Amino acid sequence: MRNTSFIKVTILLAVLFAFVSYKSLLSDSNVSLDKINYGLSVYKKANCMGCHSWHGKGGGGYGAGVSLRTSVLSPDELYNVIKCGRPGTGMPYFYKNSYIKESCYDSLLSDYDENYRPITSRRFLNNNQIKGLVFFIQNQLQGKLVSKEYCYNFFRKKTKVCSNLP
Repeated sequence: MRNTSFIKVTILLAVLFAFVSYKSLLSDSNVSLDKINYGLSVYKKANCMGCHSWHGKGGGGYGAGVSLRTSVLSPDELYNVIKCGRPGTGMPYFYKNSYIKESCYDSLLSDYDENYRPITSRRFLNNNQIKGLVFFIQNQLQGKLVSKEYCYNFFRKKTKVCSNLP
């Protein structure tokens, strides 16, 4: 009788532990999914697809941006490039205070020649938006192939563009 009670308690604890672990896993995946969707909304708001295209492989639009999928930049490096842009390239800076109140690459706008200045974006992002965008790039683009799932999530509907993807 005593052994049976011990086994029942052990099974109950195992089931309880599995349930709590499962709920935690779901909670973490929901947080990540929310962060990914937030980052995607920033990607669209900042019009990153104008240069990097909807798929992040680059070669699109106005600046023929580099591929974010083959990028090996760390989160800090990505944050800095988004915040400060890349002077001398088509990559604009997206933080309003860059080069004005906060230096970038140890310089301010006044350090640049009139003909050679960092390019400003049309829409500015705050720190949280830049962090969300970095999270999105790291978790959805860097080192990943374009998938049907990503495509549907980007367009939020079925489209012919997505139909031939794996």
